[in-house]
Amino acid sequence: MQNQEEKLIYVSYRRKSSESEDRQTLSLDSQKKELSAFADKYGLRVKFDFAESQSAYSRGRPKFLEMVELIESGQANAILVYHISRLARNMTDGGLIIDMLKDGVIKEIRTPHEQYTKDSGQEFILALNFAMSKKSSDDTSEFVKRDIEAKLRKGEWPGMAPTGYLNLDSNGKIAGKNYSLEKQIALSKIKRPLRRIEHDPFLAQLISKLFEKSATNQYILDELAEMAMEWGIIGNRSGKKLSESSVYRILTNPFYYGAIRWKETIIEPEDLPAQSRHEAIISRELFNRVQEVLGLRTKYVSPKRCYKYSNIMTCGICGGHMSGITAKDITYYRCCKCRGVAYVKEGELEKQIVAFLETMTIDEDFYKLAIEEINHANENEIKTRDAIKDQQDRELKHCQIRFDNLLRLKISPENKNGELLSEADFVRQKKIIDEEMSSIKERIGDTDRQSQNWFDLCVEYFDFTTRLVNKFREAGPEKRREIFEFCYYNPQINAQILTNSANNPHKFIIQANSINSATITANNDLSKTKTAANMASVSEWRERRGSNPRPSA
Repeated sequence: MQNQEEKLIYVSYRRKSSESEDRQTLSLDSQKKELSAFADKYGLRVKFDFAESQSAYSRGRPKFLEMVELIESGQANAILVYHISRLARNMTDGGLIIDMLKDGVIKEIRTPHEQYTKDSGQEFILALNFAMSKKSSDDTSEFVKRDIEAKLRKGEWPGMAPTGYLNLDSNGKIAGKNYSLEKQIALSKIKRPLRRIEHDPFLAQLISKLFEKSATNQYILDELAEMAMEWGIIGNRSGKKLSESSVYRILTNPFYYGAIRWKETIIEPEDLPAQSRHEAIISRELFNRVQEVLGLRTKYVSPKRCYKYSNIMTCGICGGHMSGITAKDITYYRCCKCRGVAYVKEGELEKQIVAFLETMTIDEDFYKLAIEEINHANENEIKTRDAIKDQQDRELKHCQIRFDNLLRLKISPENKNGELLSEADFVRQKKIIDEEMSSIKERIGDTDRQSQNWFDLCVEYFDFTTRLVNKFREAGPEKRREIFEFCYYNPQINAQILTNSANNPHKFIIQANSINSATITANNDLSKTKTAANMASVSEWRERRGSNPRPSA
C-alpha cells in the first residue's frame, strides 16, 4: 500500500463561482489552506495546483480542461479536491472523470472526507454524487425561475429598473449605487405608500424629454446622446455619455409606458395588478411614435407556441440546435442549418425518451434495497463528520481561550505601560487569532452543510427514478422538459434517432437496473425470487465497494 501511494502524483483542483450554487462554499484561499493541511497530514504528493472562479454547471472550464489534459499526458494520476462537487455539476464532465477513474488514468480522487478508487461501487456512488450535484443546480435554477415568474405575476419587475427609475428596498430606501440623500428626501414627500420601483425624481422628466425629442424625427441617436449628457443622463457605470446603443435601448423599452417586457413577451400595463405595477413616465402613444421614427413595429412578438425540447438537442450532422416547428398540426424538431434534413416528429421523439426512461426506472423493491445501501454507506459518513466537527469545535474553543488570555494580559495592571504586551503586539496577535477563528467558523459551516445534504439528495435521486416513466407521461410540458434535461446530456438527433452522451453518470443506475431485471427475468418464479434477485444485485455492489467511499452532496 505504501509503494502504491508513493506512485500517486496529485493535482489539486479548487473552484468557486459567484452563482447561488456556490455562495456558501469555501473561498479559493480557504480551500487551498484546507487541502494543503490535509496533504501535509497524510503525506500526499501534490505537484500541480489549479484554481478557477467559474460555474461547473456548463462545460468548457479552461482550468478543468487543462487539468484533464495534464492527467491524460501522464504527468499526474490523482486528484485532490476540497469537495467532489467542485469537479463537476454537469453530466459530461462528471462522466469524463468517472471514465478516467474506471480506465485507470486517474488512480484516486481524494477529498478531506472521501476517497474514490477504481471500484464499481465507488464509481456508482461517484456517479450518483455528480448526478445529484447537477440536480441541485437544476433545482436552484428552477427556484430562481419560479421567483421571477412570481414577481411577474404580481406585476413587479424582477431586475434592476432602467434609467429614470429607482429600485427601493422593503423599507423604502433607494437600493444600489443610485442612492443619494436628495433623491431619498424627494421620495419621502410622496403621500402614498412607496412601491418597489419609483420614478427617479431628477431623471424621470429628462427621460420623457428624450422621447419627445426623438419623436420629432429631427435628431440621430448620437445627437440625442449628446443632449442627454448635457441634461445629466449619463451611463451608470461609465459616468460618461451614453452610447448610441444605450439610447436605442431606452427608446425601445416599453417599461417607460408602464409595460413589462420579459424575454419575447410584453405584459401590457392593463394586465398588471394596479397596486404593484410601476408608474409610466411617458404615454403609450408617445412610445409608439418613437418606434415609428426608429422604423420599428409598435407591436412586439407575441407569446410563442410551447416547444418542449427546442434548443436542448443538437443535430448529429452539423451540430446545430434543433428548433420546434408546427406544420399541419404536427410538431417537428428540425435543424435550421441543415435546412430540414435533420428532423424528428415530437411524438416519435417522446417514444424514444420513454424507452430510455424505462431503463432508468426502478421498482419499489429495488428502491427499498437501494435506500438500505445508502443507510449503510451513511453510517461511517456520519461518524467521520461528527469527529471532524468535534475537532473543529475544539480548535475554535482553543482560539477563544487564546484571545481571552491575550485580552487579560492587555488589561492587566502589570501591563500598565505596555511592558508585557505593547499595543502593536496586541493588534498583531489579535488579527492572527481573528483570522484563524474566521477560517474555523467557515469550515464548521461547510461541514454542517455537507452532513445534512448527502442522505437527502441520494434518497431524492432514487425517489426520482421510481416510477419515472409514469411521472414523465403524467407531466405537463415544462415538467417533461425538466425531466428530459436531467436525464439527457448533449442529446443529438441523427437520422431521426435520439442519442444520449456516452459520458452519462446515469449509466450506472441503468447498469444496476439492467442486472437486476435480467436476474429476475432469468427465473421462472418471479414472485418468490424478486427480492432475492434485487438483493443479489445490490449486495454485489456493496461487496465490491471500497473501505471509504463516503460520498457527499
